[in-house]
Amino acid sequence: STKSPPPHTLTPPLLKLLALDMPVSRRSSRSRSRPLLPPKPSPPKKTKSPIDIIYVYWPLLFMLLTIISVILLPLTEEKGIILQPSDDDSVEAFLRSPVLSLCVALCGGGLWWMKGKDVIGNTERMAMVWHLTNATWWSFGCDSLSGLFHLTPRMRKLYLILDSKHGVNFSDQARRAAWNPERATLDSVYWAETTVHVPLSWLAFYMYGTRHPSRYLVEAFLGGVQFVGCFGYYGPEVLAYLHGFETSWPANRVIWWLGVGCVPLVWCALPIALTVRAVLKGGGGGRGKRKKL
Repeated sequence: STKSPPPHTLTPPLLKLLALDMPVSRRSSRSRSRPLLPPKPSPPKKTKSPIDIIYVYWPLLFMLLTIISVILLPLTEEKGIILQPSDDDSVEAFLRSPVLSLCVALCGGGLWWMKGKDVIGNTERMAMVWHLTNATWWSFGCDSLSGLFHLTPRMRKLYLILDSKHGVNFSDQARRAAWNPERATLDSVYWAETTVHVPLSWLAFYMYGTRHPSRYLVEAFLGGVQFVGCFGYYGPEVLAYLHGFETSWPANRVIWWLGVGCVPLVWCALPIALTVRAVLKGGGGGRGKRKKL
């Protein structure tokens, strides 16, 4: 066979061609490199089903239902409390209320903050939305600003219908008057919500967003506050009814179901479920066998 010329006299392209004919042992380390494999296709992005969306954001849907109810429900006379039409408590006044705007803005800001957080699982996200709506709407906008301080147009009158003891210390369309001890139980629960429930709901929401290891412990304590609060709010009327006395609850069945019927079920059942979940996860304090839920 013809002798190949010395390597130093060959051009680089010719050297590459000759290297292909050499035995494997004589090839350079670069030529023995593995062939490039095609990149693995990225896994398809998991889309949320309508069931997942409803499961995560049902507290927001419940909040929207409350706002629609305030707009549609009539303001009528209830157990001696005269609720006459007033521009201060019209639908337009409610929709333009700074209180409603504040609650919606706080809730929207919390959802925007939550969007960029690494939260695993639909149940974790649902718990965040639950605590956020409690901090911005249920305990804050409804019970505190409407039931206790009577600042929200129209909704403050619905609270008079919801429990007639709200109106014993108010006259002239629910304007401030001398305080009456008949509403002591209601106000005690409202102050507990304002000073304990609302701050703890914000804390639980924040701890979920930052995945703090003790978030389940705080949530379990908060669930106890909610559960006992339902007893304090609805218990006196139940005892009065069981002993044959007239209750201060509304005769309007729609308002009764919205404010008395379903609310204690939700605010008892969900805190119990989240507390059981916290126990199964070991309380979030780093001890005990945790289960993935």
